[in-house]
Amino acid sequence: DGQVHGATHVHAHLFGSLPPSSLAPQGVEAPKQRDGVRPPPGPWRLPVIGSLHHIMCSRLPYRAMADLSRRLDAPLMYLRLGEVPVVVASSPEAAREIMKTHDVNFATRPWSPTMRVLLADGEGLVFAPYGPLWRQLRRISILELLSARRVQSFRRVREEEVGRLVAAIAAATPGEAVNVSQRVYETTMDMTMRSIMGDRFEKRDDFLQVFAEGVKITSGFNLGDLFPSSRLASFLSGTARRAEANHRKNGELVDCVIRQHEEKKAAAADGAVDEEDLVDVLMKIHKEGGLEVPVTMGVIRAFILDEGCALEWRLRRRTLSSC
Repeated sequence: DGQVHGATHVHAHLFGSLPPSSLAPQGVEAPKQRDGVRPPPGPWRLPVIGSLHHIMCSRLPYRAMADLSRRLDAPLMYLRLGEVPVVVASSPEAAREIMKTHDVNFATRPWSPTMRVLLADGEGLVFAPYGPLWRQLRRISILELLSARRVQSFRRVREEEVGRLVAAIAAATPGEAVNVSQRVYETTMDMTMRSIMGDRFEKRDDFLQVFAEGVKITSGFNLGDLFPSSRLASFLSGTARRAEANHRKNGELVDCVIRQHEEKKAAAADGAVDEEDLVDVLMKIHKEGGLEVPVTMGVIRAFILDEGCALEWRLRRRTLSSC
């Protein structure tokens, strides 16, 4: 982004206990809290909505946060979005303090009411609290699923799917408009699903639709997450109902992924199967057990979604870089 230079990014992290006063920039007066903890400085707030009026009118809230931070000369800035306290780190130094120096303190991602609905059956790597389960999932991810060797082994899959993409575009009627962005997105998802389950997913289009719905539900602002103590806000926003429907569809689709994968293995002649894929690894871990924290099917469902997103990003990046 042109307004956020170099390594300067905006990182918003919601948490219950605010950082100590030593984190507030020197020479800037920050408001004192009743418990004696002094938060970083921030813009003026209104009753009920807090700091929302400073960013709600912007199409890109992170730009509004960056502008506020620059105007206040505050690399750490305190906002209150409805009922939710937020600290924004908008300088490389402040981000380094959070992401590296004090990374363990900030390792557990906060759960909004919407995320609690979406993750009702189990946490994947992204939202698992920092602890034994998170360490197990991270180790599995790095060693078994997302290593350079593993991703490189998917080269044949990438080449075949890119070949399909080129052939489909070449076969288009002359003069017909082709939505290249959508085609590339579908191709990347096919590569991802083949890497996850060893085959194209028969319900790919449904999966893409549900995934897009989930992104829409969790991005931006909604009343239920901004005012978590208010049942009225949750009812008016309707986000909880949509999140429950999305959660149910996601679970059904991931179960379809596992079922299609198992059916393919059962139908393989003479038990011949391709190289282990993500589902193979997870199901083997689930059946063998012996881990400090059991890996349940709920955790596996969430983990498949997490790793699918991460693998999709890596495959897309590798595909584009090789073009």
